[in-house]
Amino acid sequence: MTSALILFPIFPLVFLTLLQTAFNAQKVKKAVLNKSLDPKWLKFMPSWEAVPDEIQASREHLKNLHQAPIIFYVYCIIAYIVSHVTLLTLLLAWTYVLFRTIYYLIRQINQKISLRRNPFAITILLSVILWIDLLVFLVSQV
Repeated sequence: MTSALILFPIFPLVFLTLLQTAFNAQKVKKAVLNKSLDPKWLKFMPSWEAVPDEIQASREHLKNLHQAPIIFYVYCIIAYIVSHVTLLTLLLAWTYVLFRTIYYLIRQINQKISLRRNPFAITILLSVILWIDLLVFLVSQV
């Protein structure tokens, strides 16, 4: 099995992040045009200035897309470098992507934490399993 296969699950998450970046920019533009957001806010983004809830939710979602998958990206790159790619790791990685996508869609449609809690928890669990598997592999190589 080629190690490069572990890099492919990175791409859907990057594309989701880019998509959310575009959605966020569009929401900010709309808010500025309808005057619910002062265009000066774009220059400094002061925390004390009121920001419409829709903009704040979109920004938080975008920040989450930049933060949460980082350890997954690092895992995929290290697994590729050390050639630790198995059918199990590929299945877990793609399952991670599936649940991050489900989380993304839920967050786009409905802001209730109770709806997105389980997909988020599953991605954390999958990440832990992937990292433990990688650690066991690396220890066995020493």
